[in-house]
Amino acid sequence: MRHLSGRPLTVAGGLLLGLLLAAVLLALNVMGVHVDERPPPRAAATTTGAGTPLTGNQPELTRALLSRADLGERFTPAPTPTAVTATTRPPEPAAPSTTAPSAPAARAERCRTLFDAPWELVPAGHALTDQAMTDLNPSGGTGGSAPAPPLLPRLRQTLSLFADDGAAAAYDAIRTSVADCRTFETTLEDGTSATVSLHELEVTGGGADGAYAVRITATGGDRTLTGYLAVGRVGQMLSVLRTVGPEGTVDSGDADLTLDLAVDKMELLDGVMDSD
Repeated sequence: MRHLSGRPLTVAGGLLLGLLLAAVLLALNVMGVHVDERPPPRAAATTTGAGTPLTGNQPELTRALLSRADLGERFTPAPTPTAVTATTRPPEPAAPSTTAPSAPAARAERCRTLFDAPWELVPAGHALTDQAMTDLNPSGGTGGSAPAPPLLPRLRQTLSLFADDGAAAAYDAIRTSVADCRTFETTLEDGTSATVSLHELEVTGGGADGAYAVRITATGGDRTLTGYLAVGRVGQMLSVLRTVGPEGTVDSGDADLTLDLAVDKMELLDGVMDSD
C-alpha cells in the first residue's frame, strides 16, 4: 500500500484549516456579529477661527447674578434669567453722508442711554463674549414672575464678560458719561419729559477692580422718581445695577450693599475661571 508523502498532508491540513476558519466567520455573521478589519478612523482635528470664543467653555454668568436669596424679602425675582452669547460687538452703524451730529446731540443721546440702558455704553472695538441679565421686582403689587409696571421700582442687573480689556473700557465709559451728564433732559417710559440729576454716592466696592455708584433723581410732570446706578468690575466681568421708582420706594443708600453683594458673586465666579 502506498503512503501519502508529507507535502500532500500539509496541503490537505491547510485546506481543512481554511474551511474551518471560513465556517467560523460564516457562523459569526449569521449570529449578527460583524467583523470589521478596517483600521479605526483618525479623529478629526478641531479648529476655530482666530479670536473666536469657545462658548462651550464660557462660565455660567447666570450663577453670578443677584437673586431673591441675596437681597432678602424686599425683592421678588422676575422670570428665569436669560443669557445671550455673542462673539463680537455688533458693528457700529454707518455714519450718515451728511454732517456729523452736533456735540450737544451726541451728549443728549449718551445721557439718555446712561439713564435707560447704561450697560450699552461699551466703546467700539471690544469683544463681548457673554452676557446675562435679570430683573428683581418689588414683592408687593405684581407678585410672582410678572414684570413690574413701569412706575414701580425694578432692579435690573446686567453682567457682561469681555475677551479683552472691554470691561475696563465700559466701566470708564460709564464714569465719563456720568461726569458729562450731571443734569440732562430725557423722556420717561410713559412719555413724560423729565429732568434727571446724578449725584455720586460713596461705595466701598470690596475687592472689586472698580466700584462706582450715583443717585438718580428724575423730576417730570407732577412727580419725582429716585433710584441709583451702581457699577462694579472684577477682571473681565462688569456688573451694572440700575433701579428707579417713585420717590420713597427706592433707598439710594442700598446701592453700596447691593453692589458689594454683586462683587462678591463675581469674585467667586472669577476664582472658578482662574482655576479652569
